[in-house]
Amino acid sequence: MFNLTKVQKQYFLATKIVVFGLLSWFFLHQFFYSSAAGLFFILSVLTLILFGTSIALGSLLITKKPILYSAFSLALLSFFVFFRGDEIAHTEVREAVYYLAVLIFVFISLLIYKMRLSYDLRTRNKFNFWRTLRRGLPLVFTLICLLISLAYYFSPSLGNLSESDYQIPRGVFDTAVKPLMGLVKTSLPLYSPDMSVDELLTMFSFLGDNTLNKEFDIKEVSKNPEEIKSLQAEIKDKASLLSPRQLALQRAEFSQKLNIDIDSEESLNDILYKLANAQINGTGDTYQQYIPIALALGLFFSLRLLLIIIVPLMVLLGWLIIKIFFALKFITLDKKSVKAEVITL
Repeated sequence: MFNLTKVQKQYFLATKIVVFGLLSWFFLHQFFYSSAAGLFFILSVLTLILFGTSIALGSLLITKKPILYSAFSLALLSFFVFFRGDEIAHTEVREAVYYLAVLIFVFISLLIYKMRLSYDLRTRNKFNFWRTLRRGLPLVFTLICLLISLAYYFSPSLGNLSESDYQIPRGVFDTAVKPLMGLVKTSLPLYSPDMSVDELLTMFSFLGDNTLNKEFDIKEVSKNPEEIKSLQAEIKDKASLLSPRQLALQRAEFSQKLNIDIDSEESLNDILYKLANAQINGTGDTYQQYIPIALALGLFFSLRLLLIIIVPLMVLLGWLIIKIFFALKFITLDKKSVKAEVITL
């Protein structure tokens, strides 16, 4: 493969841009519309990193502009393979126009990135990989984040919000709430994700009963995994010994406090999911129309924050690939003398 001509190598790099662009949109579509949102969120992030790395390397190594710009165009237009603007029939044309407008801005940002990179290469005596490749990538992927948020805004779950009660996609909620579950586990060492609501309420009762017990120190207990398992088993036994009437009464009291219906087998995650949906739908018709915008903006700013980590990963991966290309003699490093104009007396 590495006996290819320079033009063939450039086509190879251009193909990478198109393929990873296509995969990014595919996994993103699955993240919004599939029940396995957690898996597709991870795959979306990974393919976006590979997409960004391919853009950076392509901009650096592809010298023939028609090849590079065609790759950019195909990678961006492949977005319409999965997001055609027909998710909600009556807004089909409007969605497609919005998508196209953002894609045009993304394309312009890619041209600016290529121009910046070329200028940096021409004017600097020594190649600085980090500085050269990083410049411009945040702008490109900020606009891609805007495109992703727009696709989420027009997804059926948000687009049909005014017609019925909104339900946060369960997979998206489970992915978003994982850090919170970690904090719960840290604060409540006896908590287990598979606890039913009856066991959860029994745990709170158990902790309340032992608050004044000087021999019971929850911080010390948290350091001993065996003791935690023992106490979790004790809590399950206590919950099983309570009469159905007692369990129903404590569930009803808890349900009344939260103003949601709670079943006996539901976990804390299920309760939080119901509570989040109840809070969103409880805002009333006055604010209902603003909820999709707020959620889409929340996604945009979350993704923008994520770029603080993702962009350096793109550059780091690009640096590793460059090293591999050097080792395989796919690319070479040439030193060229540069003529400079100097004003003298």
